[in-house]
Amino acid sequence: MVTDDSASRVKHPLEAQLVAAAEAGREVTIAELGGPETILAAVPDLAASRMMPGLLSALLRNWAEASSGHETVVAQAVTDLLEGATTDFVVMEAVDLLETFRPLPAALDDRCFSIFLAKAARTNPDVNGLARGAALDGAFRWAAVNRRRQLRLLDFLLGVSPLDDRDFVCRAAKISGVAYSHWRERELLSKLTEYATTGPTAGDACFELGMAYLADGLDATSEQAARALLNDAKTWFAQAASARESNPEARLYQDCLETLTEFATGPNKARLKEVLDRVRSHAFELKAWWQNDNSPRWLGARHTEAACWNLLANTIAGLTEHLDEMAWWEPSVVIEQYVLATYTAGRSIFRRRADGSLAFLLRPPLTATIAREQGQAHLLKSWLKRNLDHEWAHEARELIEEVDRVVARGKGQVDPSEAAAPGLRVAALIDQARLPETVKTSLGAAICNAFALQLSNLTQAEVDVVETCRAAVEKHPDHQSNPHGQALFDTVLLWTVRFVHNRLEVTQNDDPTVAYLFERANGSLPREDELQADYYRWLTTAAAGTDLEPTNVGGGRADIRLKSSGERLVIEVKRELVDASFGALATSYAAQSTDYQNVSIRIGFMLVMDLVEPKLEGTPHLTTLFETHEVLRAGEKPC
Repeated sequence: MVTDDSASRVKHPLEAQLVAAAEAGREVTIAELGGPETILAAVPDLAASRMMPGLLSALLRNWAEASSGHETVVAQAVTDLLEGATTDFVVMEAVDLLETFRPLPAALDDRCFSIFLAKAARTNPDVNGLARGAALDGAFRWAAVNRRRQLRLLDFLLGVSPLDDRDFVCRAAKISGVAYSHWRERELLSKLTEYATTGPTAGDACFELGMAYLADGLDATSEQAARALLNDAKTWFAQAASARESNPEARLYQDCLETLTEFATGPNKARLKEVLDRVRSHAFELKAWWQNDNSPRWLGARHTEAACWNLLANTIAGLTEHLDEMAWWEPSVVIEQYVLATYTAGRSIFRRRADGSLAFLLRPPLTATIAREQGQAHLLKSWLKRNLDHEWAHEARELIEEVDRVVARGKGQVDPSEAAAPGLRVAALIDQARLPETVKTSLGAAICNAFALQLSNLTQAEVDVVETCRAAVEKHPDHQSNPHGQALFDTVLLWTVRFVHNRLEVTQNDDPTVAYLFERANGSLPREDELQADYYRWLTTAAAGTDLEPTNVGGGRADIRLKSSGERLVIEVKRELVDASFGALATSYAAQSTDYQNVSIRIGFMLVMDLVEPKLEGTPHLTTLFETHEVLRAGEKPC
């Protein structure tokens, strides 16, 4: 034996040879070490040594030197070394080394996977959480493309206790998240949610849930699903960021998604610049934060994905700088680096096979803006003529066709099913007005900005109500095929939702006109005309063409009427003292409401003040206060 003064222990002769070779900067062969049998006999003394990876490397590199009779011995030595390793950095290095030589000879891959899984499950003190985490990392790498191993690993991951060793559970949460992005096993989301409620692992688990919902959002097949999933992802990233003092990775994704959302709902230069400044700061922090030699290799894909999101945020910000220009000073630069890069972001930036849900979110505002600025559209067409062989020429042609369709609709009847930007319709209407061009530009900007402000200030509850009610009505022929009917319904729906939202929040000290909504000292109940007058004042500020109690409507007098061209929509206002359930209201008042629809669109609204009993349990949630009912009159067919 040779004494190691630095470690105050006795070295095995083979270990001394490995140390000497490492100091000399050369590699040893199994022949120099005495052959497979000698190595196998020394495994019990060398498995826990810090030089074990060097011995493992010699065995793997010199596999070809072993005679047919010694292959089994070499394989046994490799597995025995791996089983005996207990030090965390030794296990980490062994995993990396073994992966370098894959596929391994004979059945070594299966044996290594089983050893990794068994070591990850060990809870004895000689194997710490970092070593178990490294073994679990190895099991994940070996299971990546083997379904049988995946199932074994999934069973293990789902059985990990959140109360296990902190270092190990943090790595298990990370691997569970990465495994979900590869295999989309829904049970892993439940496991991550369980981790998210445990203090020490909450940050890692919340981040992985964010990555999971982000992956699902990018693969979503509809705009609605994509928005919901990406919003969930942003929420989880925000929780991950708040779980620890510094988490630039979570904050980077959170702000990149904020950039995407901001652009999709209407680009705002100042807001985007503020978010982009944060993205750049997070990216700088992240570059330093990731300088960790102990990170597993497969996390490199995460580095790349974060870089792609950073690039997307910068591309969107650069595009926004040019979208409000009538024409571009350097059109080729803008078109290639910003316009087409955004239009094809799924493939050009993220290198995915398809653009996926990013197309739902990025293309409509981009197309609508270019359609408004004919100078931009002309430059795009000119660029395509000069670049027919460009790699994105086909996509440029698609974009031009979409722009032309939007422009054509803006000049004629707008397709009710098209979710075009409101600014496009506004621009088309203003363009038809007999006003000086400078006035048209200012008026269009003012109206578009007002709509953008309204949109950005809607709560999710308001959005849900609008979406639910509109979905119930949009197939009705008077909404689907009648642009005036659609405009009337959508206008009343939006402003009624805003009205209810405001009246649920405002106090009578701030607005004395809403005193009728509050309990009176004398115990008297508010009158129906008080609600009617309040609602009428609200609606007339937002929707021109609103009448209060017009006569000769359905053979009588309507409460409130809104007009568009020759069409009309009536809002009936009631107070209810007996039964304010939706079903009872429909039974009591539907017939009267339909009388106002005899000669125009067969869609109406009823606004009811519920005075059945005091609301001692508190104010109801906004989403519970709206419901649509289909009323079928005699002689009419279902829509």
